[in-house]
Amino acid sequence: MATSLKVIPVNTQMGDYVRKDVIEPIGTCDYSGFPFSRSDLVKQYEWRGNQLVWTGAIVGRPFVDEPNEQNRPPQIKGDPKALQNPRPFGIETPQGPEAIGNSSPVILEDINFTSEDIPPVLPDFAGQSVSNIDARERLESLHQIKF
Repeated sequence: MATSLKVIPVNTQMGDYVRKDVIEPIGTCDYSGFPFSRSDLVKQYEWRGNQLVWTGAIVGRPFVDEPNEQNRPPQIKGDPKALQNPRPFGIETPQGPEAIGNSSPVILEDINFTSEDIPPVLPDFAGQSVSNIDARERLESLHQIKF
């Protein structure tokens, strides 16, 4: 008795995105989770800087996202190099008026902050004029005060 082999189509139970007639490996889309024929799975890319970089995802062709140009930075030219002491032809820089009185340097030792003729008037402290006593007497009077 001869046995007949029943021909079963390959990949009949897998889904809409699997080719039924072809013997081919099957993979799963990382975005949708649907089974796909391996030839219909592609790498997903996105812009990082000025390069397209693989994100690590393998997706079915209907679910591939087009890389968004928004993630791509604009190309900006660098600033031109500056010249030291530029002298444009035909342009003269205007000379401003000289400041009067600021031409000589000021030495702080030459400045007299108080008049030697009139000593500064200091307030009375404990009934004594503070202006007429020296530093030692001031300290002694401070130590005598009890708070």
